[in-house]
Amino acid sequence: MIPKPVRIKSKKNIQECRKNYCEYCGKKATGEPHHIRPRSIGGSDIPENLIQLCFDCHRAAHDGKILYPAFVAIVAKREGLSIEDVCSRIGWPVPEEVKVEIPGSSTYTLDELIQLFISVQESEDDTRWTKGAVCLAITEGMGVSVRRTASWLGCSAAQVRELAKTFRAFPDETKRIPSLSWRHHRIAANTSDPDFWLAVAADNEWSTRQMQEQVDIAKGKVTKHDLQLEKAEKAYRLAEEVLKEGGPPAFWLGLKLREVLDIESSLAEGF
Repeated sequence: MIPKPVRIKSKKNIQECRKNYCEYCGKKATGEPHHIRPRSIGGSDIPENLIQLCFDCHRAAHDGKILYPAFVAIVAKREGLSIEDVCSRIGWPVPEEVKVEIPGSSTYTLDELIQLFISVQESEDDTRWTKGAVCLAITEGMGVSVRRTASWLGCSAAQVRELAKTFRAFPDETKRIPSLSWRHHRIAANTSDPDFWLAVAADNEWSTRQMQEQVDIAKGKVTKHDLQLEKAEKAYRLAEEVLKEGGPPAFWLGLKLREVLDIESSLAEGF
């Protein structure tokens, strides 16, 4: 079984792995190193998962033209590790040449299948950016109403506004943050300072739910107390349901709840 690594976040590791040249082709490189296993699917900020790439190689990696085994081999040599060790630490399988067939498609190796999944996932966000550019060009560039545009494109007026607004906030690809989803950018676009909120979300590695909560608090739509109370009520309902059902799960939950309450009691006594 492939071990599922604990997600490690480390700005220090990212900075230490930065280089002024591409470790793949040797050309000049800038910006943050590439995550071999993307952060969006559990990739950690560890040296074994980081490699500095130039713009062209970075784009090729995201387009699936350079597969992760090539990067793993470079990192293994750099870190003085075996390929197996590097794969184990990033939580991905050791590259194999065995191919399997996807019904109605082609045959792929395991690393090709993983890259295919990542490429499709990233292309979904790319598609939204393209749709946003189209919606903005039609509504603002050509002066067509949002409602008419929606009828032509077969979607709702709200979708047209959302797509156009998000693209308007981040029209330049260099202003977007690849490690964050299109939804992160959409949430930022609905604030008075999109760049600030996107940067904060990246620094704190917020999920879209966490980001939306923080934006709502800043806008005064909800208080932190209200959010915590809502979470507490949900936790109580779930706990009550499990405890009423009984059995091993209820016993385990009871033990964990007592552990938490004992810790809280100890902390209170310390003040």
